[in-house]
Amino acid sequence: MSIPITARLNESVVAALDRAVDAGIAPTRGALVASAVAEWLKRHGEEAIVESYRRRYADPDSAHDELLDKFAAFSVAACLADSER
Repeated sequence: MSIPITARLNESVVAALDRAVDAGIAPTRGALVASAVAEWLKRHGEEAIVESYRRRYADPDSAHDELLDKFAAFSVAACLADSER
């Protein structure tokens, strides 16, 4: 069962919705808005956020560590070069 809601949208957003409906992407403005809200909830829901953290911190990122090592080496070299002036 769906529950109707009322929302105020900027004119440019409504125009974009109308273009999408005219292009056949969805049958109605409401269908587009409902689809967008469902997608947003899927991406930003609590489970998605937890899974994002789990993926990010589960395994160490060797490329990230290598970049930090290079940055540190560059910073030290820059400080030494500056102190020799």
